[in-house]
Amino acid sequence: MSRHRRTAFVALVLATVAAPVIAAVLVSRGAREAVAASTAYARLAQDSALADSSAFATLPQRLRRLLDVRAQIEHTEVSRPMSLHECIQYRGTEPGTVRRRLQLRYPDSSAVVLFAVAREQDGALERVEFIRRTPREGQRALTWDARRDRTVSVWWFEYPIGRIRREERGDIPRGSPVPRAVRALGRQLLVASCADSSATNSPMNPISGSSR
Repeated sequence: MSRHRRTAFVALVLATVAAPVIAAVLVSRGAREAVAASTAYARLAQDSALADSSAFATLPQRLRRLLDVRAQIEHTEVSRPMSLHECIQYRGTEPGTVRRRLQLRYPDSSAVVLFAVAREQDGALERVEFIRRTPREGQRALTWDARRDRTVSVWWFEYPIGRIRREERGDIPRGSPVPRAVRALGRQLLVASCADSSATNSPMNPISGSSR
């Protein structure tokens, strides 16, 4: 065997031996990063649990009924049956971020979409969107954005024939319990069971006008 062939053979053997080791290291690193992100989300949810519960408790009753889907996020025992419960996780549009979307639909055609964006490193929320549709009444959207610490409320009126028209849009005061409750839903969504694949996205979109 020539020197050139011996060198090539040795290189091939080393590559064969090293490949599983490198793969194991990469898998281990990916697993550690995933666990770290999950731990950050769980820690923030736990640290905020008391204040989040207080925020929901101080909401006006009608707004609490509209916004409080904490039990449905977990898909545990709920008072109302659901015809759709779908949670999907996507890669963030920015490096180091994650996006999650939850869709809920009920037999009476009412529906909810909850969307959250967070940093993987520390679990901090960057954006939370909540949209709820009530048949023959309309749609209410509440969106919190970390960049300006701003919460926007939008209401769309729904005609009997299904068309919608925007009726109201305005900012929610920072000191009110609403921004805290919206963020609480985002934190809870980040620790809920969720499919990590955009390929499994359902064609069902219960909220007309939703961009995600």
